[in-house]
Amino acid sequence: MLKEQLAKRALNFVSIPDDYQLLVEDFSNEQAKFMWSADDLAKGIEVSLDQNGKLLDLTRPPSNTGTLVTTQQQQALAENFLMEQYQEALDYLTLSTVIENEDETIFLYEQVIGGYPLASYYTKIAVSKFGEIIDFRYDGYTKTPPKFPIQLADKEAILQQLYKANWTLTMKYLVSDYYSVSQSGLYPIYESPIVYQSFNAVNGHPTFEHEQEEPESFIPFPKVSAFEKRATIEEIIDVSDSMIKLREFEVDENTLVIVWREKDWRAPADKTMENFLLERMEHTVKAKIDKHSRKLKEFMWFKERTGELDLSFEACRDIACAVIATYFEEYVPYLQYRIEKPAFNEANRAFFTFPLHVAPDLQIEGERFYIGINKTTGFVDILWSPHMDLALLQSYEAQTIQPLKDVMPALKEIDTFLQWSRQYDENKNDEVLQYKLGYAQTKQQIVGIDALTGQLIVSKL
Repeated sequence: MLKEQLAKRALNFVSIPDDYQLLVEDFSNEQAKFMWSADDLAKGIEVSLDQNGKLLDLTRPPSNTGTLVTTQQQQALAENFLMEQYQEALDYLTLSTVIENEDETIFLYEQVIGGYPLASYYTKIAVSKFGEIIDFRYDGYTKTPPKFPIQLADKEAILQQLYKANWTLTMKYLVSDYYSVSQSGLYPIYESPIVYQSFNAVNGHPTFEHEQEEPESFIPFPKVSAFEKRATIEEIIDVSDSMIKLREFEVDENTLVIVWREKDWRAPADKTMENFLLERMEHTVKAKIDKHSRKLKEFMWFKERTGELDLSFEACRDIACAVIATYFEEYVPYLQYRIEKPAFNEANRAFFTFPLHVAPDLQIEGERFYIGINKTTGFVDILWSPHMDLALLQSYEAQTIQPLKDVMPALKEIDTFLQWSRQYDENKNDEVLQYKLGYAQTKQQIVGIDALTGQLIVSKL
């Protein structure tokens, strides 16, 4: 279809409010994508079509009023809509999941082979409580599906590998909303890469070989002098008078995001997706701030800055340390420095990692300061701080950790589960049947073994 025809067809699926404007009109990758929004992008309207005008994606906000419909009526509306777009779809796709929320019901249709859904083909349809199609994603189906294997590998042989795997003690900050723990907090855990491994369902071979990583080296946080504190967030991250605040919004109940950019920056004229993303991010600096304390949590410059300096890697490291000592001094007793090989990237930045520890040999996984310093300016171009509350770290009391051999019985609660997975290579995209490891009762992803209680910890996601 011509671009004008595709644009006209997109409007068959949505009604655009008067206060919305067209933000994206992109014709690339054999698709046409359109996006409209008012000031709040969270309530945007999106339509994607293939080059023949067939609907691929649809997103629109629901109405606030209307006549309530039942779940059965919502399903009928979803399937009628799907068949209007793709008449044969339900000959190949099967309803696999229904998620009932307060304002919508989500229906997931998958192509099932041998009792297991293929990874590459599914359709998602969300219907509002008033019977509107508010979300639609179509990923097709195949008329030549893979054949289910005649003989499968012995899953007991795979499970025995759990006992031979390398299990190491680490400390994790776990949130009870996401993990099977009674309350959010710090947990010593035995973990192993094997829990994320998959195995070919026919021969039992692991899908990927786990390479033994070189042990990391750490030293105590270097002693450096703090800088003189700057008074405002803008001063701390070097936002100049020539920049303006583009937007400010909340990402959760505790975090505020602010974005700045130079006043004279001009957006590209056309409305491609690439230019839309440029308009949102190009030459900006983005900061996250604690809503309650108004303290800086992280920031990043999406603009290359060049100066006249040529600082050494060690000088950049000292600047990174001084920034922490100035604005995050309460973390210093819990920090170590991960020794890095001196290196700068193509933007003249050196990066430094300072993990949190509850003991000299017990690092809190994923909780760290990560700082990038520009050697030509001496400025901080990127800073990420820990996610967990410092008070939790300060109040942590070490407890008796069980030896690994005493908690190994928890592995009996792990089982293997068959699933089709998408396999990529240079010439084709195949579906391969694999065994994945998970919690025997729910199939949830394994995180590790609680080193205090010996209980299995799983992900709720």
